[in-house]
Amino acid sequence: MKLNQKTRAKWLKERHGLWWSTSQLDKLSDEVILEAVMNYGQWEDFLDLKQWWGLKKIKQLFEQMMSKRRVNLRQPVQVLFHDYLAAHVH
Repeated sequence: MKLNQKTRAKWLKERHGLWWSTSQLDKLSDEVILEAVMNYGQWEDFLDLKQWWGLKKIKQLFEQMMSKRRVNLRQPVQVLFHDYLAAHVH
């Protein structure tokens, strides 16, 4: 399933609690979306992103987040997704 603007906007609006600090959901970057889903979302939210973006893109975004001086992912989340992506992305 391809993620178009309408589907993306609806999906973000349904999960607005993950991005409570902004009203401009259409301006959220993929990295911000992934970070919020990893930290606070449901597993089903992650599976939606996996279906739309694929694991290679998710791994790339995750590695970008982890390479920053300040990482906003909680430690257990870092370990979980590091191990998950290492096992499933080749």
